[in-house]
Amino acid sequence: MWKQLLVMHILFVHEQSTLRCPGEVDAPPQFHLVRECQRAATDDALALENTSSLEECMNLTRQLRGLALNYASGERKRQTNHFAHPPENESRREKDARRRLNVFQQPGEFFNCHVLQCPQNISFAGMVNDSRFDYYSLYGRPTALHNISCVPEVGLFVIYTKLSRYTNASVACNNATEFMGSLAHIASEKRTSGLARWLRNYNRQRSAMRMESAIFLAYVGLQYNRSVSLRPMDYRNAQQESLLCFLYRAWHVGHPRVGGSQANASCVALTPQGTWQTLSCDHELPFICEIFRSSSSRQLDTGANSADVCVFND
Repeated sequence: MWKQLLVMHILFVHEQSTLRCPGEVDAPPQFHLVRECQRAATDDALALENTSSLEECMNLTRQLRGLALNYASGERKRQTNHFAHPPENESRREKDARRRLNVFQQPGEFFNCHVLQCPQNISFAGMVNDSRFDYYSLYGRPTALHNISCVPEVGLFVIYTKLSRYTNASVACNNATEFMGSLAHIASEKRTSGLARWLRNYNRQRSAMRMESAIFLAYVGLQYNRSVSLRPMDYRNAQQESLLCFLYRAWHVGHPRVGGSQANASCVALTPQGTWQTLSCDHELPFICEIFRSSSSRQLDTGANSADVCVFND
């Protein structure tokens, strides 16, 4: 009897290791300094807080699943915003307007840690010159792409409308020159609903412009591979992590196809309704790439839109 239990235990351990579930002790995501003497707009901030250190602000941002942050160290030479007009030079109208603002409309004056749900894009259009603050992002400097979409508290994605087979779509994401990435991981409600919302908005825009080619299915990073999958429901993402490791499911009615038909319908596509469908990997569809977070520590951006002056006098 004990031998049978030992064999069952060994098989279970082997199966779990083969499933390649996400690691429980992954290193915390790292924020990179991107802009000095600037802060991003906080209209959609997840939190505005006062913290005693940059690390405390970073930990709060990780806890709230923010993707970027503004932080003011409070050191003596950076206690004043050198880009702002001194109070004595303000006009009466400017002073009256400032008095009517509440604390959340003046985040730079009352909070030194701003947790942001999305990072800035290539234009840095939401940046404000403020010598008290620096801006940090999980993604470092933005890529040169203009068609990047942010799913708040999740990540950055690129949707390609060019029709491709699943293998070609996967290669395009893996080998992109503008970013490091893969076909999108969708095994969470926020990921699936956020990307489905993007597809719906895209289709509405095309309809309003009376243009055809709406997107009804888009390849994502989920596939059944008979050479590595252990069970019929063992779909794997681009990192070979099994769907069995995750709780979330969004299968369309009648999907996934299993049994004899699974070999001919082993790839997964997302619908604008937020459901997953299985289909042949030879179908040509649009596809969604997920951009990986930056691993480089040298991310400071000094481009045309950076603060003109970031030098302080003691």
